[in-house]
Amino acid sequence: MNATTLSPRKPAKADTADMAASSPSAQPKLADLAAAASADRNRAVDFYRAVAMCAVALGHWAAVSLFVDSSGAVQGGNALEFAPQMSWITWLFQVMPLFFVVGGFSSAISLDSHNAKGGRPQDWVIARLRRMVAPAVVLASTWLAILGVAYAAGVGHLAAAGAVAAAIPLWFLANYTIDTAIAPYVLPAFRRNPALVAGGGVALFLAIEATRFAGVPYLPKVNWVLGWLLFQVAGFAWRDGLLPTGKHLVATAGVFWVAALTAVTVGPYPTSMVNVPGLEHSPANPPTIALLLFGAAYSATALALAPAINRWLASNAPSSKRAWAAVVGANTVAMSVYLWHMTAAAAAGAVLYALGQLPTADVGTAAWWLQKMPLMGLSLVILAGLVAVVARFERRALLAPRIDWSGGQASMLATAAIVSASIKIWVLGDIVSATVGMAGLFLAWHLIVKAREPKRDASSDEAPAVSTQLETSGATS
Repeated sequence: MNATTLSPRKPAKADTADMAASSPSAQPKLADLAAAASADRNRAVDFYRAVAMCAVALGHWAAVSLFVDSSGAVQGGNALEFAPQMSWITWLFQVMPLFFVVGGFSSAISLDSHNAKGGRPQDWVIARLRRMVAPAVVLASTWLAILGVAYAAGVGHLAAAGAVAAAIPLWFLANYTIDTAIAPYVLPAFRRNPALVAGGGVALFLAIEATRFAGVPYLPKVNWVLGWLLFQVAGFAWRDGLLPTGKHLVATAGVFWVAALTAVTVGPYPTSMVNVPGLEHSPANPPTIALLLFGAAYSATALALAPAINRWLASNAPSSKRAWAAVVGANTVAMSVYLWHMTAAAAAGAVLYALGQLPTADVGTAAWWLQKMPLMGLSLVILAGLVAVVARFERRALLAPRIDWSGGQASMLATAAIVSASIKIWVLGDIVSATVGMAGLFLAWHLIVKAREPKRDASSDEAPAVSTQLETSGATS
C-alpha cells in the first residue's frame, strides 16, 4: 500500500514552536489536525502506534504483582513469577515487534522526504533523538528530584523502588535509539539488495542464537540489537511494497503462528513472550527465535488487517471521523503514555498501600484479579493526570524546529550510543544503576543533544502549519 507524507515541514523559529507547544490557543483543534491528513495516508500506521502504546500500559499494569502476603509483608514483582500459568496473556500484549515494524515504515517515509531535500543523515537522526529524548529527560529529572527529596526525608527506599519500576518499559527506547541511528544506512543497503539484508540478517540471527545453546558467553547479546532491527527492516519492506498482500499475507501469518506455537510447545522456549526473572531462554533479553516467529506472526496479521483499517479510518462516516480524530490525538501523547504509565502504577501502589487496599489473594486467582482492579483503575486516573501535565513537553519536542547537527556522522553515532547506554543502565533494575542512567541521560541531553540556536525576534515568527503538526504527531517519527 502506498503512503505519502503530508506537506513538507516549513521552517519555524524556536520561540514560535515553544509557544505553539505550550499555549493551547496557538494549537489547531484536533478535528483540524485529523482533517489535514491526505487521502492516501496509511492511517493504519498511526492506529497501530496508538494501540501499541495503550497495550503496553495495560499489559504492564496487568503484570504488576503488588500484594500483601500471609505475614503482612508487602511483596512486589512480575505476576508471571508467581503465576506462570498466566503466560498466555503475553501473546495479547507483546506488541513491540509490531511497533518496530511500524517504526521502520515511518522512518522510511521520513528518510525519503529528508533525502529528497538533500538532507544529511546526522541531521535526520538527531532530529528524531531530540523528539524521543526530550520527554524522557522530563521523566528522569522528575525521578531524580523525587529521589533527592525522599532520601532527605528518610524514605528513600520507597522512592528507589518507584524509580526502578518506572524504568521497566524503557528498554524499548534504548533499542529504538540504536535502530534510529543506523536507519539512514540500513535503508539504502536494504533497497540495494533486499534479499541479502533481510535473509542475511535472519541467518546471522539464527547463527548467534545457536551460540546461546552452545554456552558461548556475551555473543548472544548481539541479538538484542539484531533481533529488533529485523522488525524495522520488515517495516522498510512494507513501505516499499515488498511483502505479500491479501490472501498470501494471511497465509504467511498462519505459517508464522504455527511456527511460533511449535517453538513454545515442541521447542525449548517458554510460553511467555516477555522477560520474566529466572526464566530459561527468556524471549526478549535478547530476542529468541520464538519471539522472532511470534513477532512475525503478530505483525503479519496486523498488516493483513491494515487495508480494512485504512478504509474505516478514511471513511466519511461520523463514527470513522471520530475514530480517526482519536487516533491522531493519541499519537500526540503516545510517548508520554509510554514513559509515565509505570510511574502512575508506582504512585497508585503507594496510595493503596497507605490505605491498606493492596491485594491479599494468591496471585493469578480470580480473587486476586478482582482485588487488583483498584490498582489498575487508579493507575489510569493518575496517568491521565500526569499526561495532562507532561504531554506539552512531548508536543514541544514534536513541534520544535529542525536545527542542523553541528558535528559529523561519527559524533552523531557516538551521541546515540551515549543516549542508548544511559537508558540501558537506567533499566538494569537497581537504584544505583537507575540513578547513574538517569543522570547520564540528563547530562547527555543538556550538554550534547539539546538543540541550541540564536534567539530570534518572535514578532517575525510564523506558526507551524496544521499539516506540519500532524506530520510531527507521529506519522514520520
